[in-house]
Amino acid sequence: MPAKKTRFTTLDLKACIAAIRKRFVGIRVVNVYDVDNKTYLIKFSKPDDKGVLLIESGIRIHTTEFDWPKGLIPSGFAMKLRKHLKSRRLESIEQLGIDRIIDLQFGSGEAAYHLIVELYDKGNIILTDFNYIILSLIRKRTDVTTDEKFAVHEIYAVDSVKQPEDLISLEKLIELLNNAQPNESIKKILNPLLPFGSAVLDECLLKAGLNSESCILGKTFNIEQEFHPFLFKQFELKSYLELPKFARAVDEFFSKLEAQRLDGHIVQKERDALKKLENVKKDHQKRLDELQAAQNEDVRKAYLIEMNADLVTRAMAAINTAVANQMSWPEIEELVDEAKQSGDPTARAIQSIKFDINHLALLLRDPFGDDDDNSGKSSNAPVKIDVDLSLTAFANAKRYFEHKKQSSQKQVRTLEAGEKAIKSASKRTNELLKEVERVATVTKARKAYWFEKFYWFISSDNYIVLGGRDQQQNELLIKRHLRTGDLYVHADLHGATSVIIKNPTGNEVPPRTLQEAGILACCHSAAWEAKVPAPAYWVQHDQVSKTAPTGEYLTTGAFMIRGKRNYLPSEPLNFGFALLFKFDESDQAAIDRHSEERKSKAILDEQDLKQTSNIETQESVEETPLEVSDDEDEENKDENKPDEQQPEEEEEDDEEEQTQESVSNPPLPSSSDEDETSAYPDTQVTYSEEKSIKIDNNQKKEPRSQQKPSAKSNNANQPLKRGQRARLKKIKEKYKDQDEEDRQVRMQLLGSAGNESKKKQQQQQQEQQQKQKQKVQNKDNKKKNESIQSRPQSAAVASAIIDDDEGEQQEDEEEKAKRLSEDARLLSTLTGQPTADDPLINVIGVCAPWITLNNYKYKVKILPGGLGKKGKNVQAALKLFAMDRTATQLEKDLIKTVKDQEVSRNLPSGKVKFVLPSYVKLK
Repeated sequence: MPAKKTRFTTLDLKACIAAIRKRFVGIRVVNVYDVDNKTYLIKFSKPDDKGVLLIESGIRIHTTEFDWPKGLIPSGFAMKLRKHLKSRRLESIEQLGIDRIIDLQFGSGEAAYHLIVELYDKGNIILTDFNYIILSLIRKRTDVTTDEKFAVHEIYAVDSVKQPEDLISLEKLIELLNNAQPNESIKKILNPLLPFGSAVLDECLLKAGLNSESCILGKTFNIEQEFHPFLFKQFELKSYLELPKFARAVDEFFSKLEAQRLDGHIVQKERDALKKLENVKKDHQKRLDELQAAQNEDVRKAYLIEMNADLVTRAMAAINTAVANQMSWPEIEELVDEAKQSGDPTARAIQSIKFDINHLALLLRDPFGDDDDNSGKSSNAPVKIDVDLSLTAFANAKRYFEHKKQSSQKQVRTLEAGEKAIKSASKRTNELLKEVERVATVTKARKAYWFEKFYWFISSDNYIVLGGRDQQQNELLIKRHLRTGDLYVHADLHGATSVIIKNPTGNEVPPRTLQEAGILACCHSAAWEAKVPAPAYWVQHDQVSKTAPTGEYLTTGAFMIRGKRNYLPSEPLNFGFALLFKFDESDQAAIDRHSEERKSKAILDEQDLKQTSNIETQESVEETPLEVSDDEDEENKDENKPDEQQPEEEEEDDEEEQTQESVSNPPLPSSSDEDETSAYPDTQVTYSEEKSIKIDNNQKKEPRSQQKPSAKSNNANQPLKRGQRARLKKIKEKYKDQDEEDRQVRMQLLGSAGNESKKKQQQQQQEQQQKQKQKVQNKDNKKKNESIQSRPQSAAVASAIIDDDEGEQQEDEEEKAKRLSEDARLLSTLTGQPTADDPLINVIGVCAPWITLNNYKYKVKILPGGLGKKGKNVQAALKLFAMDRTATQLEKDLIKTVKDQEVSRNLPSGKVKFVLPSYVKLK
């Protein structure tokens, strides 16, 4: 249905300006994109909010939530906007007079720039400096009435815009109505005199008891797809869609219009592609018909030569005799003409002589055919045939038969080649149709979740794990997101990121989540480039402080760790990329279907875990590289070297094994002040300190294995013996239904007397820490009460202050509860195992430790090294996901929306290699 309203009115403009002012004023511009030559997107961003402002010259300006198709190469005007507006704040947005002209100011003072948007007539977008001198614009023009020029280096006259005027008086209104034409409507009379638009006028007339159209002409009002900031009276009885914000209504309206336009564009593209394919088929058939006609003509000419062999022989002999008598070409032609005049039948059969190629053109007909058919037309018309004077009559006939044979063979080749060409053209056409349908769509942009600004993943036990991308993000992560109950994880290496495990419930974090968070910290450190596993440690939230010791200074991203550090066992640097699907929150059946997906599962004994990791190490050998670079052959050449050319490489491998052994088993320094037993029974604690430790990622640190040599592991890296693999399968089957409580009981039964004494010491230590915390809290409360009482205020004022503090705490608790509820609801609608019954909405690319992605449907493994670019590797992985035979069409469509840039920024810094495990390859 065509839209009746496609432009902003003055009322629409005022509503959108108010929304833009509230949303974007004070926020910096991140980038500018162009959709087409008159539509531009300005992207704003601040730490907790991002948004896009859409401007279409002459039509509209509003915020948008849709992902509009952007040009591959920015236009000159877009580049100019990027140069002057990028990184500047939007200081103000105003309407100039009552015209549909908007002035957006970016920056302040002499560094300010103005973006003038004209939404009337053909429209315009103009960039000026702080003095309104035009720097660039999309349409040069000259005002016909004022001769004002709109061009570069000209001044934009902001004072010449139309200013608001007083409303029309009652006397003037009566005069206009009296002087109106008999068949003229009230709306047509008043609309040019009022600046509010026709919708407001209709509202006023209806409330006055009049019908804007029918009071004179008797017409009925029909609405087709309109948008308004208010529900006017004339629309109350019609169907309408009410949205919470006017900007969203405008966004929905124009996105549907754009979708309709793109649908028409797609239809036209499809028609062009199908027409091109049809032309290929017609051209192929035409060539086949021409070859067949040429063959039929050759056969006919050969038969006519054979049937007129005597005549052909006499004509050729006469010409050859004349040539042999050294007669000139004109004399021979004259001789033939005389013979024709004398009625010689042989001469009359000669049409022309081609002396340059030694050919004779004869007019031959079937001597046994009828001269006329039943209709009176000649069916035995003579045929022009060229014969070679150097050949006999039958030799010339044979020449035509051979030419027909060659033409027949050419027809066969043309038919085969044509079929291939048509098949290829059909394939290209189908691909083009799919590409057009996929690219030319306006999809609603997925709103990024709050944790996507960091390195992130969801652990196997359904905990959100976050990591800072740089020093500033590490600072932000600790200050804003490290809360009570959360754990801080870090690797003592250069460039290691700060990692926190969000634990809003305050329950004990499972060791598996600690292990995964430690792998994340190590992968985003110098260990990745060195390809050397390194241990990570974790501490409680209250052990992390920004307060430096007396006389010291902490740089950005540096923190103090006070108290005991709990070291985790070093793990292989196995990372992965997978897809996490989001489904509709309203589908409770889908939520119930995936409720057990990331539930904490049974944990094996320490020895079983070591053997399990051994199995994973051995199975990792059966992996297929997913490389896309041109240097892949060079890697394969190195791998395929003969054994006698690899002694040095084997020595390097031996050294690497020794390094890995030393890293996986760092020294255990003695400590008399602290017990070496962790609060988590399954967590291996290899080092503990009571003194303060300064963490600064800017300082280069070596792995503990390189600081001090350690003893080699007894059997951690030994290959499995015969029967161990089957035993491990039995162990996994045995413990698959074991919950946390059963595991604790089992660990207590297996524990020795020494372990029990350590547990008692640990409990005593925890009680002492709680007593110390209580003392500190009591001191703080005492100081707070003393400070309140020391002020010269009345008891009422003091109690009011205390009430305010309690109110703030209550608000914080309410905000925390709200965030907890929102996060829990979000996690319940994210799945790595989509099914055909899930109402999928969008998909997110997640980069996480490989062990976290064990149950994901779409995943690839990432290892250090490799020569391919990250973006191309991600694209190859996405293409592989889309080829999955078990993927539904909806899943394939969503996979196409994943952007490789969003995934690449979450990969470890340095070279990466994508590989496929054997079971994924078979799938």
